[in-house]
Amino acid sequence: MDTQSTSSIQWKQMISLLALYASVIIGWIAYHRYQPALLDTFNMTEFEPMLIWGQAIILILTPPLAGYLGDKYRNKLGNRLRIITLGVSFAAMIFMTVAFTLIVNPPRSFVIYALPVLVILWLFAMSLFTSPAISTIEMFSPSTKLPITVAALTITSDLLYSLEPVIVDIIDFLGGAATFAVGGIIVSVSGYLLRKNSLKLTDDGQETRPDDFRPKSKMGKVILLGVGMGLFSGIIIEVFPEYLNKLQSIMGMSGQWVSSLVLILTAIFSIIISRKVTKDNIVKLLLIGLVFAGISTVGVFTIPSNMLIIIALIIFAVFYAMINVTALPLALQNTSVKQKVLGVGVFFCGFEIPNSLIDVLFL
Repeated sequence: MDTQSTSSIQWKQMISLLALYASVIIGWIAYHRYQPALLDTFNMTEFEPMLIWGQAIILILTPPLAGYLGDKYRNKLGNRLRIITLGVSFAAMIFMTVAFTLIVNPPRSFVIYALPVLVILWLFAMSLFTSPAISTIEMFSPSTKLPITVAALTITSDLLYSLEPVIVDIIDFLGGAATFAVGGIIVSVSGYLLRKNSLKLTDDGQETRPDDFRPKSKMGKVILLGVGMGLFSGIIIEVFPEYLNKLQSIMGMSGQWVSSLVLILTAIFSIIISRKVTKDNIVKLLLIGLVFAGISTVGVFTIPSNMLIIIALIIFAVFYAMINVTALPLALQNTSVKQKVLGVGVFFCGFEIPNSLIDVLFL
């Protein structure tokens, strides 16, 4: 790879990564839609607390494990694609198995044992490749432009979650079996494209870039960065939709759609802010984002005036965007070159802690 390519964003590879990341998010939306429905269909609602606790444990513990394995393969074989391929293949297989189970409609005596196991395996498979896949973002972008590529991930995530009501309608139209079958195909195709478009980079020995050399990893900071970002993500995705139903009289839409608008604003602000982030101001911007996102969140829950709540939500979108485009790049700055995949895994471990706590509290 020439000097020019190492100083510019590899958008072809980035688009492949964004496609895989999008398939993960759509998979999560489908899971959250169908997990309660599946348990209700097979009269297994008593398993819901167990699955939520299992989900919390898996989503917290699997990313660091996947990161460790990704680094192990990268150091031995020159790339981390094997663990990504393994996770993608495993996830696609589980998608198809669930689809087949729904088609044949087996007796409850079989499902009562198989379904919880399939759900747990699916959670593990999806978590297994997400961190190693996202860690490839450093292969496709110089460190000076990392906030821009992270903003692309943020925009993908925010826009898809903002469209969750529409995606749920499509999922309901397709039905459970077709949804999981299509999910398996999408994950497989996007995983294949990422592997295909990334092979030349890794085979040419580009896993170690000129701007990669960093001191020893500071995993304590990395996990705290994940927790900070995950806290606000959990609030806007899990808490806001229900709470903001109170704005329906003034905005004429449900709390889910109000949250969607906030996510769209976040995506727009992420584009703008990502171009202002530098190595010198990244810590300052993150701290400002955390403080004012926290203040605006408190305002949303305590201000009695609905009009002022709307203003607080706009302020929240600005500073939440600031967190989104600085947290992961800063985490990567605090990760050594030999542990970069583990660093992403630890970051997402921290990210899932508040999200999982919110899910458990809502039991």
